[in-house]
Amino acid sequence: MSTTPQCADCGKDMEKGFVPDNTFLGTLQTGWHPGDPEAESRTLFGMQLKNRTETIHVDESGTRKIMTYRCPTCGLLRSYAE
Repeated sequence: MSTTPQCADCGKDMEKGFVPDNTFLGTLQTGWHPGDPEAESRTLFGMQLKNRTETIHVDESGTRKIMTYRCPTCGLLRSYAE
């Protein structure tokens, strides 16, 4: 985003930041991906793994980093894919 967005509630300039995504790998930056998620089957030594959560396929070429802006006055958050 080339210009700093203004708060829709109080009109103040917003502060740029991001919402961290904490995983067992460490802290990552949240991303946006086009389209619907596609489930990915997981196997270990040829046996199908059953998880409580599904793994999804992500084509890294289609992702965009998400930047989140925060109003210093009222706390409103707005996120944009850059």
